[in-house]
Amino acid sequence: DIQDWSKHQVRQWVLQLDRVDDKVAEILFNEDINGESLLLLDTTDLTKIGVTFGPAKLLIRARDEVVKFKKEEPVGSRNQPGKPCKPYPFCRYHDTFRYMESSILDVTESGASDLIEPCHEYKAFTSTTEETKMNKFTSEVIRFAAACMNSRTNGTIHFGIGDKPEFTHGQVLGVVVEDREAFANELKSAIDGYFEYKHKQAAQTCIKPPRFV
Repeated sequence: DIQDWSKHQVRQWVLQLDRVDDKVAEILFNEDINGESLLLLDTTDLTKIGVTFGPAKLLIRARDEVVKFKKEEPVGSRNQPGKPCKPYPFCRYHDTFRYMESSILDVTESGASDLIEPCHEYKAFTSTTEETKMNKFTSEVIRFAAACMNSRTNGTIHFGIGDKPEFTHGQVLGVVVEDREAFANELKSAIDGYFEYKHKQAAQTCIKPPRFV
């Protein structure tokens, strides 16, 4: 729902608008415009913060279209699952592979059953704030990775993937990430912080950087 958008989601939405310059997205971001405040804006407000009249009109129209679409959308169709899809394959870094929102990953969450079949865990990652997102990410990855290492098995923890009861099991929700490199760097630092010195090298080797799909 647009009212629940963070300022990062508002910025991303504006960046995707046709005929609206990217600098408009930066203006709104710097003014801390989130979904709730976006709903309160009018053309005058936008021009006061530095958005020129033409883009301001386009932005207001686009916002109103989103609101109208949400109102007209049948309640039963919201959060409904889409088509099944395969998870991103291991060690295929150059594949043009993307998840579609609301599609369903056709692998179930599982613990270690043997040394061949990989484990999978889903995290919706929707209840985090911008301030807690990074800490939540690193702590969940370290916890999952340590369990995999203790069981001597491969595994993938998927962020932005829903689970019951709020969503269909394996439903692709997505996550807004502004700085991908920051997540990779923070995870590397977390590994150094969580593991004893004698295990750090093994952990750095076993725990791969985050993969953004």
